[in-house]
Amino acid sequence: MLTDLTTSPPGDTLLIIGYGMATARLLNRLADMGYPGPICVVSRENTVGYNRIQLTPWLANPDASIDLNLVNPNVMSRLNIRLLTQTDVVSFSADLHQARLSNGSALPFAQAVFATGAQPLLPTSDFKPQPAIRAFRTLNDGHFLRALPKRSRVAVLGGGLLGLEAAWGLGQLGHQVTLIHRNDHLLNRQLSHPLASLLANTFTKAGIELRLNSQISRIDSDPVLTGVTLNSNETLPISCLIAAAGIRPNIDLARQAGLATAQGIQVNAALQSSAGHIFAIGECTEFATQTFGLVAPVYAQAEVLAQRLMGGSAQFAVSHSDTRLKISGLDVFSTGQVNHPKAQVLSLVDHHQQRGRTLHLLHNQLIGAELLGDLSLANYFNDLIRTKSPIVDNRELLLGRSQNAA
Repeated sequence: MLTDLTTSPPGDTLLIIGYGMATARLLNRLADMGYPGPICVVSRENTVGYNRIQLTPWLANPDASIDLNLVNPNVMSRLNIRLLTQTDVVSFSADLHQARLSNGSALPFAQAVFATGAQPLLPTSDFKPQPAIRAFRTLNDGHFLRALPKRSRVAVLGGGLLGLEAAWGLGQLGHQVTLIHRNDHLLNRQLSHPLASLLANTFTKAGIELRLNSQISRIDSDPVLTGVTLNSNETLPISCLIAAAGIRPNIDLARQAGLATAQGIQVNAALQSSAGHIFAIGECTEFATQTFGLVAPVYAQAEVLAQRLMGGSAQFAVSHSDTRLKISGLDVFSTGQVNHPKAQVLSLVDHHQQRGRTLHLLHNQLIGAELLGDLSLANYFNDLIRTKSPIVDNRELLLGRSQNAA
């Protein structure tokens, strides 16, 4: 039987489903703006509002003092907020303005925000579900990996941002790590071959084995995980498998509620779903056919929604954004279009000092740039892309002689 919470919290409540980085930023901005109404946040996790970006250094440096908390008690004290942790929304009615919770209660609301994030894509091969086959996206995942026996054999599936960070963190803990990637070079969405090869050298020098152009064809997991077989027929003996080969927006609840969904919860520039009083932000959203896995657009969404909830007219737009990564002191930067099939691609690589840059030009304009090891020209290249400035001398630009290039 449902408990009636009509008076606590009241029906003018702003309901927020999920308490990850998007919600933490939204609440901070609402507090700054003096949001006056009651807020109820429902989260299935016990630990909420933590910085997922810092999970890798937190994993790799157990003795370091790394604060993951994004929740400032002083900020939260300025809001009329109620938090329900370890709680799920099991059904949701936009028309009735009511959510039903896993604790048996019915929660009325005036407006609601879906911030339900995303789920990792697990291997497609059949396997027996168990803790040793998991992602590295939550604090619980981090605690599990920290508790692995010393010198464990671990495979990480996926050579994108998440996979690189997970592999590096586990390698720093002394585990024997193999990184499996289906493409022929790492970070294939952000880097081209020349700089990706430098990055690969950094990993192999750190003792992390790479298996490129590889996929898992079999998982030996009954009764426990003992190994995986690759499409090359190589078998890797492992005791832990980390999936980092992509994410799927959490849209099941929104779909059941009748909201418009495709890859994610479809929203307009005001972050409204197909029901005008229901909003969505973060990894669960889809705007103009795009979904979002990087923090910059997610924080931009939180800013727009905070202004909207305060009566403003801000609009979200997909903006030019960077990818930045730091592995073992090696800075990686990628911006713009780095996979355009008709672009002229120029690379300058210094293998001795582990640094390089690759530029992508089209119609005498810079459309994309990759930097590794030395990011001193990152802002300059960003400005050239943003302003669509004509490039006079491609070679001077590649050499970093900006005064002669544009």
